[in-house]
Amino acid sequence: MFRRVARNIYLLGLLSFFNDVTSDMITPLLPAFLGTMGLGAAFLGVMEGLASSLSYVTVLLSGWYVDRRGESKRLTVFGYRLCAFVRPLIAVPLPGFVLLARLVDRIGKGIRTAPRDLLITASAEKKSWGEAFGIQRAMDHAGALIGPPVAALLISAYSLNLSALFLIACLPSIAAVLLIPRRIRDVPIRSGGEKIRLSWRALPRPLRRYTIIIFLSALTTPSELFLILKMRDLGMEEYQAPLAWFLLTLFTLVAAYGGGLLSDRWSRRGTIGLGWAVYALVFAGFAFNANLAWSWVLMAAYGLHMGLVESAERTYPALIARPEMRATALGWYYFAYGLGLLPASVLFGLLWNFWGSKEAFLLVSGLTLVVTGLLSCLPSDRRGSSS
Repeated sequence: MFRRVARNIYLLGLLSFFNDVTSDMITPLLPAFLGTMGLGAAFLGVMEGLASSLSYVTVLLSGWYVDRRGESKRLTVFGYRLCAFVRPLIAVPLPGFVLLARLVDRIGKGIRTAPRDLLITASAEKKSWGEAFGIQRAMDHAGALIGPPVAALLISAYSLNLSALFLIACLPSIAAVLLIPRRIRDVPIRSGGEKIRLSWRALPRPLRRYTIIIFLSALTTPSELFLILKMRDLGMEEYQAPLAWFLLTLFTLVAAYGGGLLSDRWSRRGTIGLGWAVYALVFAGFAFNANLAWSWVLMAAYGLHMGLVESAERTYPALIARPEMRATALGWYYFAYGLGLLPASVLFGLLWNFWGSKEAFLLVSGLTLVVTGLLSCLPSDRRGSSS
């Protein structure tokens, strides 16, 4: 079944895999590393907020640029290399270096994302786009799954300090960006010959609707750390938190490829709706659940939701956009999603503090079902339909 997907997809997946091995060996340990410098939640919050903002603004600009100039491979590789070569700076135990490395790393992520996704669509047949995205996302999550336990093993077995660990963690992604890109084929992107404007009004109406719906969906997507917090309130031991994160990532990986196939064979819009419905049920479950054992089941279901929607959410805008503006459409998707994520956790935290966790989880569940209903306003992409 994998023969339908070109070699490019696996090579891009390998880049994502090794990038995430590095990233997920470092990121979970950043709070502890900042703590050694006397920095806490305030600095972490500012750093991550700036990093997210820069990443999602950059992905929109990058998508627009690649539609105007082509060169999807060159921009993709540049983004991965920027991340790989700036990350060693994060090992320097000075706040300025950590902040700079984190911000530039997220800029690199923003630069590569839309052109990489465009290269994926250009490297696979349209009927297999969901499968192609599913393979890339599964390989990405496999790297995220391996990174944390490798870091834990190195710390426990060799008593490494965090600076040394971070430097070792950078080796997989540096090796990957030096060896893999030369084997990736740059696929010519068909252009309509017109200049693509970075304008909201220039987007086709279905894309504007989709972008608004994605923004509203992101507003109801607080950080997964709130699920960890809820589990701790139910009695989960501190050492079990990484295991919960591992479980979430594992089920996301398991569902990523299947979600892509489902979106190809059934409907992208329908697969998104199914994933969001699972998300609403998970949050309703956390609202009423008082048993820690069931929380592990809900955490696994949350991972399934993530795997279901990832490929379909990326494939849908690529399908309904004109070929010459696909990267711009993908850029708007990521921009809208990032814009909604920024206040989501703040609002959810306030609801938790003033109303309580049950009410916060229930409100998000209900709002998610409302947003899911809005998908009916979008054109269908079922097999055999005009889209």
